[in-house]
Amino acid sequence: MKLQPAVKKETTHIAVGTAAGVAVMLAVFALIGRADWGVVVSGLLGGVLAVANFLLLGVTVQRVANQSNEGRGRKMMQFSYNMRMLLLVLWLILAVAVPFFNWVAAMVPLLLPRLTIAVMQLTGHYKKDGPEPGEAPEEQKGE
Repeated sequence: MKLQPAVKKETTHIAVGTAAGVAVMLAVFALIGRADWGVVVSGLLGGVLAVANFLLLGVTVQRVANQSNEGRGRKMMQFSYNMRMLLLVLWLILAVAVPFFNWVAAMVPLLLPRLTIAVMQLTGHYKKDGPEPGEAPEEQKGE
């Protein structure tokens, strides 16, 4: 299956936002004197997993959109969600259990895709489909 341009574009947005967030997080760790290799590796692996989670979500949505059976599509989405969450939980368990890793630096990147989306919405990169409440549809404007 070929990755659709929209999935590539949005995953790129998330990757850039996550990378910027991880860089800020690492700078904060450095400023407070807590930066070490465990923090760096935890942050980088957490960032990679966060972007991979978003990409896998996009691939699943793309597959479900091509699915004619609605019930099967729902099952595919649920299975994908469960497996992606399991992967993230296992990562966090590993980050807590292995002394080399820093669990905070491992967890923060997992929150960055949602933060990236929120920033993009606030800056106008994502706009709601359709008119605002009380606003006339496009074809009625100017009449």
